[in-house]
Amino acid sequence: MVADAGQSVISIVFILVFFLLGLLGFAVDLTNIWSHRQAAVAAADAACQAGAMDSLATAAGETLNSTGFTAGTASNCVDNPSATMCFYANQNGYSGAGLVSGSASSSVSWTFPQSVNGVTAGGGTYPFMQVSIAENVKTYLMGLVKGANYLTINVTSTCGTAQVLGAAPMVVLNPTMSGAFKSSGQGTLEILGGPSRGLQVNSSSATAYTTGQNQGLIDLSQGGPNQTGSSVGIAGATPMPSSNGSTYGFEGGTTGSWQNRVMPVLDPYGSVNVPASVKTQIPAVNAKSVAYGVDGCPDHSFNCYEYGPGYYPSGINFPTNYQTIIFLPGVYYLNGSMTSTGSNTLRVARPSGYVATQGVMFYFYSGSLNIAGGSSGNNIDSVSSSSLTCDGSAPPSALNMPSTLSGNVLWGQCTANGTYVDSGGDTSDTYSSSGSRGLLVFQDHANSSQTTFAGSGKLAFSGAVYCHQSSYGAVLNISGAGTSGTYLLGELGVDQVVLSGSGTIKLALSSANTTPLSKVGVFN
Repeated sequence: MVADAGQSVISIVFILVFFLLGLLGFAVDLTNIWSHRQAAVAAADAACQAGAMDSLATAAGETLNSTGFTAGTASNCVDNPSATMCFYANQNGYSGAGLVSGSASSSVSWTFPQSVNGVTAGGGTYPFMQVSIAENVKTYLMGLVKGANYLTINVTSTCGTAQVLGAAPMVVLNPTMSGAFKSSGQGTLEILGGPSRGLQVNSSSATAYTTGQNQGLIDLSQGGPNQTGSSVGIAGATPMPSSNGSTYGFEGGTTGSWQNRVMPVLDPYGSVNVPASVKTQIPAVNAKSVAYGVDGCPDHSFNCYEYGPGYYPSGINFPTNYQTIIFLPGVYYLNGSMTSTGSNTLRVARPSGYVATQGVMFYFYSGSLNIAGGSSGNNIDSVSSSSLTCDGSAPPSALNMPSTLSGNVLWGQCTANGTYVDSGGDTSDTYSSSGSRGLLVFQDHANSSQTTFAGSGKLAFSGAVYCHQSSYGAVLNISGAGTSGTYLLGELGVDQVVLSGSGTIKLALSSANTTPLSKVGVFN
């Protein structure tokens, strides 16, 4: 009996040992599987983000160096081993050479889903991507039980460009041009406030930024959310220009820098619809003469010419006899240019019932806006600088803008996301007291005209200036003489910029998150 009891104890011990060894074996297998799964997830995320960046660059007009990748075309690393996703997967331990039954191997593939739950698509035709990795992982005890030595694990990563609201930099959109941003004079461009990157140049050219013999100054020393300096980002390998402090070159303050080979950004206003209904539903209002004080006419000496919103099939031609022009709030759809010489002063009208959030938006189906400094004299009332803000507050102090402004003073409507209020029904936006000034100038994507802000007088605009042509041919020319004072409160989204003259152009960017931007991210 004693022997039988001893044998029973020994049997139980053997069973327990075998059971514990089995648990240990399963634990080893499960740990190994978990480790491989985590590594595969990291590899899939890296590959997906790399592919999403390529898709973003393609959407921004860049030409990719990698081969074997076409945005919108599903494929894998067997058929297209040189694709960006394969390189990053391989760097993380997954060659993607294809699954081989009964041996350690892996596959890497990708697709382009149309939508992702809970995510608003950013720009581009194919904003989303999904990378899948499958791997045969060696097992031990589990292999004995299952009769197979390898277990296939499958992971996916979904990523792409999502639309988020952010503070927008000044964006130069041409993706390849030499001299996409050209400084041809001794003038100064000051960018104040805004995001940590105040100026973004998408061109991949090594000479994306060029200067003439008389080099100007790009001064971002008071840029950024804390006004301690913001950066210039250029997609190409353009070196920082020679600098002499605050005289010429680049000044980034304590927190700004000159950054090369950055990723391009997508058109921040690419999703804004054109005001097509204005053309069909709102005829132009012929200019009429109004006396001082009527609808805010500021001219004590002569009547003002007053224009109303609507469709202008030949653009707008102003009188050239030192006349003051006022514009009733609304959307102006122009099939031709609007040109003001130094003999005109342009203002926003203030009719009965006007509120501070109203303003104007000029949409150029053809032609462009060309404005020289206004001829404002002693007999024309000045405008309070607080009119340029939506809440009636003073503009940023770093601008050193006077409390009252003379010359041309125009402002856009206060709306969300850089849009506008179209009474014809194209948008659902309403005036917003807490918003920023929306689009002031909107040039059609088939229109390659040159917009010009020039002259020796004073110019003050508030709202976004958006000049983007589908072939990146729209140009913004900004020039001024030494005594000029040009203030721009809002964003600039343009294909090319030419800065000339010897004046100072002050651009105050908003630090508020009100502009739709595209950001690459992983969504699962």
